[in-house]
Amino acid sequence: MTMWIPKLDLFPGPRYQALAAAIEAAVQAGELPPGAKLPPQRNLAWKLGVTVGTVSRGYMLAEQKGLLSGEVGRGTFVKTGANGSFSNDSSHAISLDEAEIPRLATPGVIELSRNEPTLPDYDDILRRSLQKLSQRRGLQNLLGYSQTLGDPAHRAAAAQWIARTGLEVAPEQIIATAGAQQALAVVITAMTMPNETMLVESLTYGGVHENAQQRPVRLEAVAMDDEGMRPDSLAEAARRTGSRLVLIQPTIHNPTTVMMSEERRAEIVAVARKHDLTIIEDDVYGFLVRERPTPLAVLAPERTINITSASKCMAPGLRVGWIAAPLALIERFADALHAMAVNNPRLNQEIVRQWIEDGTAASLVERLREESAIRNAIATETFEGLTLKSHPASLHCYLELPSPWRPNEFTNQALGQGVRIASCTSFVPDNRPNPPPWVRVSLAPSPDRAEVAEGLRRLRVLLERGPEARRAVV
Repeated sequence: MTMWIPKLDLFPGPRYQALAAAIEAAVQAGELPPGAKLPPQRNLAWKLGVTVGTVSRGYMLAEQKGLLSGEVGRGTFVKTGANGSFSNDSSHAISLDEAEIPRLATPGVIELSRNEPTLPDYDDILRRSLQKLSQRRGLQNLLGYSQTLGDPAHRAAAAQWIARTGLEVAPEQIIATAGAQQALAVVITAMTMPNETMLVESLTYGGVHENAQQRPVRLEAVAMDDEGMRPDSLAEAARRTGSRLVLIQPTIHNPTTVMMSEERRAEIVAVARKHDLTIIEDDVYGFLVRERPTPLAVLAPERTINITSASKCMAPGLRVGWIAAPLALIERFADALHAMAVNNPRLNQEIVRQWIEDGTAASLVERLREESAIRNAIATETFEGLTLKSHPASLHCYLELPSPWRPNEFTNQALGQGVRIASCTSFVPDNRPNPPPWVRVSLAPSPDRAEVAEGLRRLRVLLERGPEARRAVV
């Protein structure tokens, strides 16, 4: 059968509305008879030159008009008896404002400051997951309180998922949290006294600073090189400060994208054992690396707290994270979590458990790996001739600014060109007077690859133009 391809230019409005109108017209004209199967969303998107998300929204709008029905695993079909007419029953009418959940973005600004993985057909993925979940009995139980540590089934699924990184832990060693940020807050609260010193890399992401200020904890920067935290600098900082805790991001470091080698990991563990340091391993990007080095928690299970989440490998809005730690620490973390939040919502945890067990999570990771590689290649080509640090699986790249650019100056002028990025000053844990001349450019916030490419192009043009001249005030 010939693939049905509508002519969207014949219908007014945004492309997804035009697609819904084209479906309605084809149903009324008999071009799409009852029971007809519509093209797969990805195929139609390619034929029309639009995103999969646009096709998904068009199909959804046509479904709300009573024209279509989706069958999980089979596709989308014209409903029997569909004629394209609207019901006069106002109780079933759905306005456009009610039908569409807006994307939260600043109008006119290309967002390249957040490491937020997106794919164009998240709409369809989530819709099918919620449909599947809606068939289960006892849904109301997901709206009640859960155990502080997390539901046993959710912890078991997390253990299964974390094992993909090479870290085998029992479900009893896991606490479910509302993302890695809350996990870090729980660990810092449980493991430190106020005003104690915690060792961190000389560049570390902003969430660490915020958590440290809340406790409060003093952050001591440890020097880095091209493999991450330096063992000699860690040993010196441990001797000088007497700190008992070190936070390390050894796999796709944020912001530098550095990958710590197996040898360096072993050296860091040796220093931690010699100085009796507890390691907090931030492993939120670990799932995206196909052949990754061994987690620190495998090399030193007796002294490592592994923190990870679904935010970078599935979706950040789920707010699902996990702490995997020695069993002796679990109750201490449970007390800290209970004081903060009592427990975390079961609904989001259940969606993630479903994704882990039905293969959706693994599929998302594979697709995010492929998309990240493509976008990193675009960034490498766009910034050819400049110093750029990246990794094929990374959601961001780290760009050195040519003189005389300074990071905050470039970030502000980039925003003036409609592109938001992150200055390296957001990652500096101390008040050093001369921050390195680098910026972090995120590659994943938009499901539209062309939008990201346009943002990168604007940054390149700005770099070549140079800073705007400062005028004297008279």
